[in-house]
Amino acid sequence: LQAKQHQFNCICVSLMHSVMKTSGFLLLLSAGFTLPAPTNAFAPSPGIKQQCKSPFTQCPKSSVEPTSKSSNLNFFTSQPTDKCGRPRLNASLSPTVNTALISSSIAILSGYHISLQWKESNSGTKTWRQYQADTREDWSRHVRETEGWLYAIQTLRNAITAQTFLASTVLSLLTLITGRIWDILRNETDVWQARLLTVQLANISIFMLLSAYQFLQGVRLMTHAGFMFPVKTCNTTVDNIMRKTQNCQWLGLRMMYLSLAPISWVVGGSRSFFVVACLLFQFFRSIDKQPEGLGYEEFQASYI
Repeated sequence: LQAKQHQFNCICVSLMHSVMKTSGFLLLLSAGFTLPAPTNAFAPSPGIKQQCKSPFTQCPKSSVEPTSKSSNLNFFTSQPTDKCGRPRLNASLSPTVNTALISSSIAILSGYHISLQWKESNSGTKTWRQYQADTREDWSRHVRETEGWLYAIQTLRNAITAQTFLASTVLSLLTLITGRIWDILRNETDVWQARLLTVQLANISIFMLLSAYQFLQGVRLMTHAGFMFPVKTCNTTVDNIMRKTQNCQWLGLRMMYLSLAPISWVVGGSRSFFVVACLLFQFFRSIDKQPEGLGYEEFQASYI
């Protein structure tokens, strides 16, 4: 079984690295479509009276007066621009390359979590999530056996405060992002660009709302555990609840991390989406690995 698991993990890692190398080649290839900046790169274009300084800056309709066919080109490169003189983030990419980068980013992130779920379900290797879930279950058993109710309530209070803060932070960030993108959508005249922004906003909202939901579910379960500790002293109901709270916290943090991918898609286009997906892949591999040197085996053996 261990040999099969090792072989499966090697295959998954090799496939993900192949996808990353192929998409990286497409990314480098697409970078050759832009031309070098002209000598007067920092001079304003004669066809535009006022340039927008940021992709998120609104540009009044009256401030744009195109005078020639070349006025729809950004003065830094030969990339086409919108009516505000802002470069289209994916304008230098062909639809094929653009689709390949987005598909590769989704495949990297989804493939990693499918592999993680398989490893947790079909092998004896413990990931960080399982380690934390077992620790909370053993902690609940320790509190019940020693009747340390005051210590338990103080610990639960700190955990509830932390998860409530995370949930409110995620919702506050979602409110700011939604307001900014909504302002851009109201002034967007390109139908396809508006639809793309709508899809991107929907992805950001889904991840952030799921993150806040999981944090609040963890708060709800810990509140129940606080009331049940002194009462349910003869069964493992509270132990199971504490295990669920760790799963809720893990899912909340994971959804919050994954929301960075669609946010980067809005800010930097498909190339930025792919780069952030690769960075998240490496980050998840580092935090999900089996814990070492934390004394978990000795702690777990004391309750066997």
